[in-house]
Amino acid sequence: MRAQELLLDGLPPVLHLSAGTGRARTLGWVLDAIDEELRHRQMGADLIAEHLAIVMVVQVLRSHLTGGEHTGPGWLAGLADPAVAAALACVHRDPAHSWTVAELARAGSVSRTVLAGRFKKAVGQSPYEYLTAWRIELAAKQLRQGRETFTAIARSVGYGSDSALSTAFKWVMGTSPRAYREFTESAPNC
Repeated sequence: MRAQELLLDGLPPVLHLSAGTGRARTLGWVLDAIDEELRHRQMGADLIAEHLAIVMVVQVLRSHLTGGEHTGPGWLAGLADPAVAAALACVHRDPAHSWTVAELARAGSVSRTVLAGRFKKAVGQSPYEYLTAWRIELAAKQLRQGRETFTAIARSVGYGSDSALSTAFKWVMGTSPRAYREFTESAPNC
């Protein structure tokens, strides 16, 4: 599960925001503020412009999510459902925890059956599949950084052993953690 799959693949090629809405006015203000910062180049302008751009992206995503025009299942669609969003928040806040569907359902104030169905419909994966994919994404990031041992990485993402991480990693990524690390170390940095 790459960052692109988490966010971008769940979006249409173009997001339309109707003029005259409150969000459109907010975006207009944000764009004007970014323009002002970048034109005058005062101290901290890049940082302010970067944070304003984040505000702009969040506003556009909010508009898309509340408009009900989702293009398909994914992490972003999961955020539109309060119960699924609560489960996703738990998984992202503490991916190493041994989450059960019952615990995630409690976080969203729904039954296990309701959460499992709504999660699968919204995200396109079961809660367990999503948790596994997210853990492997985090492990892959640590492997790319190349600083931690396999044991430390396994524990940091919720696996009790190297072999448990290796099995899950192969299932999600199609290669072993060791081969993945070796490949990323030999790949040119672009």
